[in-house]
Amino acid sequence: MIRVPSPRPVVPPSTPVPPTSTPAQLKHAETLLKRVGFNPGAIDGRPTAAFTEAVKAFQTAWGLPATGTLDPKTSARLASTAKRVRAHKGDEFVSIGQKSTAIQTLERRLGKLGYATGKADGIYGRDTAAAVKAFRKDQKELTDGHQWLGKKARQVLKQEVAKLSHAPERRRLAPTKSQARLDRATAKAAQRGNLTVGAKGGAVSNVQKHLRAAGFDPKHVSGTFDERTGAALEAFQRRSHLPATGTVDAATWKALQKSFILSSKPASPAQKLGERSGAVKASEKLLKKLGFNPGRIDGLFDARTQKAVKAYEKKKHLTRDGAIGADQLAKMKKDAKGDYRSKVLETARRYLGFHEKGENGNPFSKFFGRGPEAWCADFVSFCYTKAGKKLNQSYTPTLLSMLKQNGTYTRNNPKPGDIIMFDWHPGSGVIAEHTGLVEKVFRKNGRLYVQTIEGNSGDSVRRNTWAVGDSRVAGFGTVR
Repeated sequence: MIRVPSPRPVVPPSTPVPPTSTPAQLKHAETLLKRVGFNPGAIDGRPTAAFTEAVKAFQTAWGLPATGTLDPKTSARLASTAKRVRAHKGDEFVSIGQKSTAIQTLERRLGKLGYATGKADGIYGRDTAAAVKAFRKDQKELTDGHQWLGKKARQVLKQEVAKLSHAPERRRLAPTKSQARLDRATAKAAQRGNLTVGAKGGAVSNVQKHLRAAGFDPKHVSGTFDERTGAALEAFQRRSHLPATGTVDAATWKALQKSFILSSKPASPAQKLGERSGAVKASEKLLKKLGFNPGRIDGLFDARTQKAVKAYEKKKHLTRDGAIGADQLAKMKKDAKGDYRSKVLETARRYLGFHEKGENGNPFSKFFGRGPEAWCADFVSFCYTKAGKKLNQSYTPTLLSMLKQNGTYTRNNPKPGDIIMFDWHPGSGVIAEHTGLVEKVFRKNGRLYVQTIEGNSGDSVRRNTWAVGDSRVAGFGTVR
């Protein structure tokens, strides 16, 4: 009988058992875990359930096997992470392997911009690190070279998220045939449902341009529908009361197309709430000059701008619609330009107190290329010319003759900014011997007076007061 040897039992290979950590090692690890933001429970050197879960979470953040045991690789990562955190004290998070509520806020903000961070659990893992890297790449102003987000960078992130929380805006652009063709192509792509993350082409870049005009900056106008474009689009859809699908459908494109005001005219169609353009900025400057506060002069027609427009409309008895149409803009420009008379007087007041140098030395005659001479008419001509009303008369009789010929001459109806003519010797036949400017018209004791600013009055520029009807006052006039 042949005996067949019994087969040896197959013994499975043994799994290496990690060395048991000493209480001192556990206590040290607990201290480090706590430093990087994980809660190991009491710092007592005991391998509790809380300690095991903290180790697992830390290992997951680094992409290590989540065993919950303190193996050499985990210990090394924990030591290096804690060292980096300690070295960068003052920064809330600087490395993979940290956990905090601030990191959770970071993840939520990055997610709102379209960057994938995984679950917003406050753990700075590899997904979060990749999202931070992508955000830094998109924000060209972050040039400090860090791989994390310091205080300044976190503020930029916060601002970028805040920019998505507003009503859609519009930009004014000159219409072009190429833009019309591109809009038609984009409309067709929207109907087909092709405009979503991953799409490429001219229609995508057109969507990106419209998003930027609407105030939802995708950071790229590259023609590639990336995650940042998707997040900007979703924000636009929410603020436009549309389903936030992240896809440009026909309804979304209809709303998005309105972000371009295709017009070469500054107020046709009318400027109104939501427009951001150079035309609006010019209108804000006009409003401010007119004494109506539009808020920041930033080119955005916001609620402050609208309030200022309505105040102007109320004062001028216009339709109070809070918009600036072509006719209203023309009126604002005219009002802001102001009556030339006020500009004449502004110039004259700057020279009050001037006294001639030597014999008739003055800048007013020199301005017209003349040498020293009796300069009262030169002073009047200078002030009018500076106000935009060209006048170059150095001889008072000729100046008086001009006022009579242009139909503005009056003996008893002066206005501020008028030219006043004097006749020092009534009845002598010379009826224009001096001239000046009317600064103010007023009544005193029932009689009409003018306050004047006169050049070459006692060799100076000074104020005087005259009664209208005084025999020495020949009359008043202005330049048409």
